[in-house]
Formats: sequence, structure tokens, C-alpha cells
Amino acid sequence: MGKKIGFPTINVAYNEIDLPFGVYISLVDTPLGTYKGALHFGPRSVLGIMEPCLEVHLLDFSGDLYGQQVTVHIYDKIRDTESFDTMDSLKRQIRRDVEYVRQTEIVV
Repeated sequence: MGKKIGFPTINVAYNEIDLPFGVYISLVDTPLGTYKGALHFGPRSVLGIMEPCLEVHLLDFSGDLYGQQVTVHIYDKIRDTESFDTMDSLKRQIRRDVEYVRQTEIVV
């Protein structure tokens, strides 16, 4: 779905995770390099999917990571998850989240 709305994501498999639902700044190590990411953990209510998922939009990435192993480093929480009435309102918020991640310096 992310690709269709202009924000492709990688869906990351996880077992147990002690992380409150929300949107976070992240760094993702991939076989193609390390990228900043806007990470979402929680339900995708605008799609009617209440099962939590962990997905990351990688900034300035183009390529294919299907089947590849990645390491996700999670940093600051940007905001809690929200419910959106429309896809347009979701896209506007994602744009704001991505811009915030882009402008934020990550101290490792």
C-alpha cells in the first residue's frame, strides 16, 4: 500500500517487541547501505487492519529489498499512532513525518 500512496515501505518481521505503538525515527542497515527511516509500529486502521505491523519508509532509497535481511535501529518517537478518515489525510501526515525525520540529526 505504501508504494501506491508514494511512500513505499519495508515490512519487517518481528517476534516479540517491547515498543509502544507510534511513529519513530530509525536507521536501517540494508545490503545496499544504511538509510534513515520513518518507522510505523501499530495497526493500519485506515486500511481496517488492526493487527500490529512494523513498517519503515526508507528516505532516499530506490531498489528492491524483498527477501533481504535488514537491521532496524529505533531512535526517537515522533508521535503516537492516529486514526485517519481518508488516505489524503494519512498522506499529509506521512509527508510531515518524513520531513521531520529528514531534518533530524541522529546521534548514535
